[in-house]
Amino acid sequence: MPFAQLVGNERIKKALQRAVIEDRVAQSLLMAGAPGVGKYQFAVALAQALNCASSIEGDACGVCVSCLRIERNEHADVRTILREVKDPNFKKEQKSQFIRIDQMRLMSEQAQFRPYEGRRRVFIIDEAEWLRLEAANSILKTLEEPPATSLVILITSKPYSLLETIRSRCQMLNFAPVSASEIEEHLLTTKKMQAVETKLRSRLSQGSIGRALEINLDGYREVRERMLAIVETLCSNQELAKLLSASEHLGRKLEKEEFEIHLDTLMVLLSDLFRLKLNASAESLTNADIVERLKLLAEKMNRDQISTLVDRIEETLFGQIRNINKQLAIDSMLMRPL
Repeated sequence: MPFAQLVGNERIKKALQRAVIEDRVAQSLLMAGAPGVGKYQFAVALAQALNCASSIEGDACGVCVSCLRIERNEHADVRTILREVKDPNFKKEQKSQFIRIDQMRLMSEQAQFRPYEGRRRVFIIDEAEWLRLEAANSILKTLEEPPATSLVILITSKPYSLLETIRSRCQMLNFAPVSASEIEEHLLTTKKMQAVETKLRSRLSQGSIGRALEINLDGYREVRERMLAIVETLCSNQELAKLLSASEHLGRKLEKEEFEIHLDTLMVLLSDLFRLKLNASAESLTNADIVERLKLLAEKMNRDQISTLVDRIEETLFGQIRNINKQLAIDSMLMRPL
């Protein structure tokens, strides 16, 4: 994928384009940022730009043989190294929890070779925080003095879990979360999703394109409906039986992860209600697709009630860390007056 098609990180994109044009890309890069913000795609795009047969102003064309081979992970000079090994040299070995020293030794050896079919050899170490200590130490010389024709890129969401000796030998590029509008545009134009779907995905993504693509919207809407019904019951002082039924479902029928997903969804809904109490626009809401329903709820709740419920949710989530009984926690959250 060419730089031009990547969402966000405009400053980094332009800087790398200039560096490609002037042939001064650093030989060891550390791409750091939250999961799903496009670090790996950026690394691949850089590999394409460095080896493209028809580059335009430092950007890969995306359609030449070299670009397509890199995209398909078939280019002889571009290699991705994973902790769950997919490299054909290791295919007979079991998957590893860590990136191992034998993988790094092979990379350091291959980095000394001249490119086979392109202009630059590129080695992408994904999830670099999983480098074992001996594996990290084994590549220090390669990072410090790589051949001019090789580039090593480390990708991580936890840069400060890496050795200082690793970080000091790399130029770090920090990737910020992508804005909701940029993610929405990407989903519309590149993934050809419907506008209604892209709006909700982009707002739930928390700045991560990967998360936006992975969200199960049907599942989210089902959970959202369940939590909306609880808030409506709390607001209208409806019969206690409904709250008891909802409490039992959350406390007894859901595993811990699913339980926390339900509470997280409730927090998002309450955040939208609080925005409405502050006269925010419908467009600014995460759940803008149900704004009319949210407005009715906002009219029935005051800010103190919303804040009280938020505090109780946080108390309940914190209690799960200490393994407090889910049923007792959810009863305490829902059964007390707001």
